[in-house]
Amino acid sequence: MTKEVRTVEFVVLPTSKAKARKMFQIAGACRYVWNHFREKNLADYQAFVNGKGGRPRTSYFSLGVEFTRLRHETSWLRELPANPIKYTLKYFADALKEAMVGKKGFPKPRSRKRTTPGFTLPSKENFAIKKLDRKYSLLRVPLVGWVKMTRKGGNPYEDGTPKQVVLRHDGHRWRVFVFYEVEVARRPDDGEFLGVDMNVRQVATSDGHFYFLPDLEKKERRRKRYQRRMARQIKGSNRRKDTKKKLAKVSRKIANIRKNWVHKTTREVAERCGTIVVEDLKVKNMTASARGTVENPGKNVKQKTGLNREMLDTAFGELRRNLEYKCGRLIEVNPAYTSQTCSECGHTDRENRKSQARFLCVDCGFVSNADTNAAMNIRRLGMAQLHGEKRSGIKQTSKTREIDTRTPYG
Repeated sequence: MTKEVRTVEFVVLPTSKAKARKMFQIAGACRYVWNHFREKNLADYQAFVNGKGGRPRTSYFSLGVEFTRLRHETSWLRELPANPIKYTLKYFADALKEAMVGKKGFPKPRSRKRTTPGFTLPSKENFAIKKLDRKYSLLRVPLVGWVKMTRKGGNPYEDGTPKQVVLRHDGHRWRVFVFYEVEVARRPDDGEFLGVDMNVRQVATSDGHFYFLPDLEKKERRRKRYQRRMARQIKGSNRRKDTKKKLAKVSRKIANIRKNWVHKTTREVAERCGTIVVEDLKVKNMTASARGTVENPGKNVKQKTGLNREMLDTAFGELRRNLEYKCGRLIEVNPAYTSQTCSECGHTDRENRKSQARFLCVDCGFVSNADTNAAMNIRRLGMAQLHGEKRSGIKQTSKTREIDTRTPYG
């Protein structure tokens, strides 16, 4: 048994206007503190990047000292709970550190219209949770009081220890994410390997199973219709506000359907095998724009834009992240040539991939579904990597196998 952190999502039931107003005030204060410290550190960051100044202080402790001073100088901040607002600086400090080492740019400002309202209750001293029955629970928020929340199916980790709570408003209602520390029995290593190939709107496994993303075309058309309607309406009008609510509603439905599919797919895949092998996909690079520049414009820009949208809809990153904590062991391999290599004889040729769905080896005549063939190659690479084979990719010589699929490892 090992201790791990599991997240449970609840929905806050309608509460009094005073409590709702106070929760939005806390979220607004978090946004104000973020923007205040961003403006305060922007000049120091620019001087450091240009080599004209020293390294800015990026620790949560040093920012917390300045926050205490700011809170004493701002009367309305003293009327709100300190710890949830102060914890915003933990996120800001992490973002600032990534900017200092060049991983990301300087933290962007947070606006009232574009930023999702939310705040974090960082420790058990800042909240309390009571169970009413199997369906309902109570959460105590500082200076707000008790709010009622529910979750379909109940709380699967009610015996766990709640460590942190995040509240976020999705445009319709407040959602609560409770982080529980629970004891989990790790899946035993059964010696079986399963390759997983993630393609546009589907997932294929090396044993021939397919998982298709539900058809969202009807809801996507409805979302585009609301987007076009909003673009024609006058900003600030009541009709535009109504359209905005409808747009948010259909967008939530699309996101929930995708999230539900990701969880169900990864659970079924993880339950069938002890070791899962996936491709180490660079989704950010794969979905980069093809527009190019004015001097060197890109080609097939519209087609590439549609492909990028389909890849992002499939949620490659979420699939990998869910598999990582659900399966016994996750192995990532180099995706190069996995779709062009024959899983039967090892011959690599771009002509092997006759179409998007059909694979026909030009050397040995092996016929298979293209995604299943790729999943089998991914599985073999994972086996080679785990057993210490020094391979940088699939061998591209004919009639050569890295590890025979008839080994006792499955």
